[in-house]
Amino acid sequence: MKANKHVLLEKPFACTAADAEYLIQLAKERNLFLMEGMWTRFFPAVEQARRLIFGKDAVLGEVASVFSDFNFNASDNEEYPTSFVYNRKLGGGASLLTGPYPIAAVTLFYPNAEPDHIKVVGQVDEKTQVDLQASIAISFPPTGTLSPAVDDTNTEENTPKLPGCGVASLSYGLLCEGVEQTMAVGTKARLTIQTPSHCPTKLKVDLKAQGRGRASGVYEYEYPLPKDTEEITQAGGFIYPNSAGFCYEAAAVARCIAAGKTEVPQYTLTETLVGMKILDQVRAQLGVKAVHED
Repeated sequence: MKANKHVLLEKPFACTAADAEYLIQLAKERNLFLMEGMWTRFFPAVEQARRLIFGKDAVLGEVASVFSDFNFNASDNEEYPTSFVYNRKLGGGASLLTGPYPIAAVTLFYPNAEPDHIKVVGQVDEKTQVDLQASIAISFPPTGTLSPAVDDTNTEENTPKLPGCGVASLSYGLLCEGVEQTMAVGTKARLTIQTPSHCPTKLKVDLKAQGRGRASGVYEYEYPLPKDTEEITQAGGFIYPNSAGFCYEAAAVARCIAAGKTEVPQYTLTETLVGMKILDQVRAQLGVKAVHED
């Protein structure tokens, strides 16, 4: 950016929220495009999820809770303890390497909202002092003045009114292969971004009927990835699942830069900063030092 170049920055966007704020301010001062490479947001399945939550085809009602996980076994590819994955000074640790995915899954459903409570439990490696896995419970404050309540003033379906508040339960880690699924539960439906939810091709919606445990319909969506080109096939293909989906992010970034925009609507810098603040809280509660700390 100091050379006046637009930047698409791979996750994690930074190692601390303070560093993230510096980068964002630098981009604004120079009127440059800047984005954290959260490629998940550009998959057609996730774009459809956004429409089903906030668009004219919205079906979920008020989102009350979100569940998301991203866990893989780092020992499949990384040597312990010499790999950077276990080196705090090099940005190692599960919070920075896997945490951004479930956190971004939450902010998809509570856009630009900052949590009012964060509680974390997890394991820190005694030898390397990086976090290996954790579970995060998050709550978000109401966005309006109406508190959830059932009383005589509530005439809409006689249910509590939830003005934007909700909770989330997240899991991340480097120890095992998780289900890797994201689910948002709303007052009118349940939406599931199916595995692998960080690069999904399938989406499912279960509509609620009147009465506990009753469903009024199930809708499933599938968005196949672009086929590999001959060059990709000859090169041996991709290493990680659904990597062809990077084309969605690349195209969106190119469109925005060509149009003179400095951010993408699918994943704003405000959301990135919210995520970085959550990560700061996570490491503080686990007792993990930041990169620059001795």
